[in-house]
Amino acid sequence: MGQTMARIGPEGLALVLAALLGGCKTGSPSTVAGALTMTGAAIGAAAVSRASGGCIAMCTTGTSCNPNTGLCERLACEGQCEAGYQCAETYSGARCVRGEVEIVAKADGGTPALPVGPVLQAPDSNHTAPTIVPAAEQRPPPK
Repeated sequence: MGQTMARIGPEGLALVLAALLGGCKTGSPSTVAGALTMTGAAIGAAAVSRASGGCIAMCTTGTSCNPNTGLCERLACEGQCEAGYQCAETYSGARCVRGEVEIVAKADGGTPALPVGPVLQAPDSNHTAPTIVPAAEQRPPPK
């Protein structure tokens, strides 16, 4: 999962240096030009990185480059588990545990069957909506 550095020829290096020097000047008319130059340089650097199989941006700690998408993805336990430990993620958080992590439940990936039928006819206007009475209110209070 290491990133590969792109090789730039002398023409490309000259272009990058010109862009960097153009973006360094300060002042009101040059501020916009500098911002445009630096934005162009950033877009070019992202394109070169992506073309060489890397990510669009530099991945930060706890993330890793997915070469298929070009995006940085979060590592399990932010990549902090030592050798012999695995990341166990639960609803309450993630932590490194020794040995194998047991899978408690696995989604089947299928479409769940919902017990819902289509409405074929609009409700009769002579009937009101049903009233739901909680169970506690259906029974008389104890004496």
